[in-house]
Parts: sequence; C-alpha cells; structure tokens
Amino acid sequence: MYFPPGFPMQPARPEPPVPLAPRTARSRLIVPAVALLCLSGVLIGVFALDFFVVVPGTPIVGLEGVPPEMKARMHPLLLTMCIFGMLANLFNVVAAIQMLRVRSWGLALAGCIVAAVPLVSSVLCLLTLPFSVWAIVVLVKPEVRAAFRRDGRG
Repeated sequence: MYFPPGFPMQPARPEPPVPLAPRTARSRLIVPAVALLCLSGVLIGVFALDFFVVVPGTPIVGLEGVPPEMKARMHPLLLTMCIFGMLANLFNVVAAIQMLRVRSWGLALAGCIVAAVPLVSSVLCLLTLPFSVWAIVVLVKPEVRAAFRRDGRG
C-alpha cells in the first residue's frame, strides 16, 4: 500500500482530558449534590417516621379490610423496607458529601444511581430522579472524572 509522506501509520490516540480544578468541578456538581443531600435527609426522616409507626403496630390507613394474618405477614416486610430505605438514603448522603468534596468518584456515581431507584426514594422519586440524572451526566464527563482523580484518591 502507498501512504503519502506524513501520513500517520497508527491511529491517533485521544489526548487525556485536562482535569478541572476541584473548585470548577464542585461548581458544576453543587446544585444536584445539595439537592440529593437534602432530599435524602428528608427521606431518612420519612422512613424513620414510618419505622416508628410500624413497629408498635399502629393501624395503617387503607388496610382496614385486610385479614389479620395477612397484616401479620406484612409487618416484617414493612419493617425491612423502612430499614432498607433509611440505610440507602444514608448511603446517598455520604455519596453527596463526597461529590461536594470532589472525592471518591465511584461512590458519588453509585449514590446517584441508588438515588434514582424508586424503591429507595418512594414517591419523592419524581424529585430525586432529575437531580440524580443531572449529577450522573456531569460525573461521567472526562474532565470532571479527571478532577476526582487529581488528588490520587478517585
């Protein structure tokens, strides 16, 4: 084959992204991170309230016609869901804090993914979903990811 002079023999490799300064990366992430932090805090409170209502066996609205044996089977499930919701949202709080600190990219991304799951955010999924998607879109940009790696911990 004939190659003209100056023709590259191997495909050009893309240049590594120039990492953003942590302050710039933080400014791009601050709105979704603070929103997820606040919403997760509210959800911890909601699940804790649900937990303390379910534990003593307070009658649940809408279950008046359900047989008592079915209610007895639902009690452990409701307790498990409340505990899971509190722990998952506590994880989201930690992830949002790491996102604000521009540390631990993987944890920040995992927190955004968990926040998008409706089981974790109940009906507030309508609020958490846009902020978690926004944060994911910003986090996967090469220059933002490089900012997390800049201090050697991300």
